[in-house]
Amino acid sequence: MTAPNGNMPPSDEPAYEQGASDARNWFDRQLLLESWDGPGLSPLNWVILVLIILSVVLFTVETIEGLAPGTAFLLDLANDAILLVFAVEFCLRLWCAGETRGVSGLRNRAQYAGRFWLTIDFLAFGPELIMLIITGFTGADLAWLRAFRLARLFKLAKYFEPARVVVRVLRSTWRQLLVAAVIASLVIYSAAVIMYLFERDTMPEAFGSIPKAMWWSVVTLSTVGYGDVVPATLGGRVAAGLLILGAIGLVSLPSGIIAGAFQDELRQRREREQAEAEEEARPRPGM
Repeated sequence: MTAPNGNMPPSDEPAYEQGASDARNWFDRQLLLESWDGPGLSPLNWVILVLIILSVVLFTVETIEGLAPGTAFLLDLANDAILLVFAVEFCLRLWCAGETRGVSGLRNRAQYAGRFWLTIDFLAFGPELIMLIITGFTGADLAWLRAFRLARLFKLAKYFEPARVVVRVLRSTWRQLLVAAVIASLVIYSAAVIMYLFERDTMPEAFGSIPKAMWWSVVTLSTVGYGDVVPATLGGRVAAGLLILGAIGLVSLPSGIIAGAFQDELRQRREREQAEAEEEARPRPGM
């Protein structure tokens, strides 16, 4: 609607806020997977995806010995640029979250940043960027923080539906998996104590203490069985045999939990797809 003089009527929003809202809406559609209504990924998310893959390649190449100083410098420069892009992307995600999720204010944005995928996004650049700032001023050696680049692999998983299904399954079963982990820890510790009591005098180098016996316990009950430590006494061998038989069920417990959760997830997905198909096939009023 135009004003009588032919000009557009003034907006109730200040010009800056209106422009900021338009920008937030654009970044919201480009960066948040749930907001994109086009096929596949948005163009901006494709750029982020390529940078993630490139950063993993750069990390791999950096570990090659004997790189020329010029090559090493270019690799560092490229990685620093990728770090800055990831940092800007993270800030933009927080900034535009209010567009569709109603997240506003410093406290609410801090809570929103603590969500799983945003935590992964932060770990993909935050620790190394902190390292870069610290070493730039103090020269401290914090190269171990580069291990956080592994978070970029999880960041990569966010863009693929099968990987998101795995994350949903693990998040839905973490309580059951925690119980399984507690049971496994108790069994492993009990096995170490039993082998310590049987073998501490015969093989003190391997079973002379419970921490030493823990190595045998973990390797054996996980069914890896390196064979580097073997009980020597009859009682120790009998106990080890019984523990190995019991470990078969121990190892299969988490697998069964995850497999059942996958079946439930796939069943719910099929039901949703069937319901959507029936809704689309239902005749519309007036047709």
